[in-house]
Amino acid sequence: MVSLMNWDLVIDALCGEAPGGLTAAAGALGQLTSVVSGWRTRGIPAGHWGAVVALAIDVKKPEITFELLAELAARDLEEARLKRARRLEEARP
Repeated sequence: MVSLMNWDLVIDALCGEAPGGLTAAAGALGQLTSVVSGWRTRGIPAGHWGAVVALAIDVKKPEITFELLAELAARDLEEARLKRARRLEEARP
């Protein structure tokens, strides 16, 4: 099943309605706010998935799982592969 989630929505879910939002989530993850904010577009590095899933449990967001994060990463890889293939196709004489 393809999820409608994306990296931006994952970060939003971790930030929740709590005071401090992104800053509090970043602190809980041991990261700078700017780093976690960048994950919205770049994706969450696999080395941080354990901390992200643990935080998701703490903030009662059980939909954020290792499986979801892997699905999003796989989707990103496929999109990058397709983009490279299109560029190569366009570059052909």
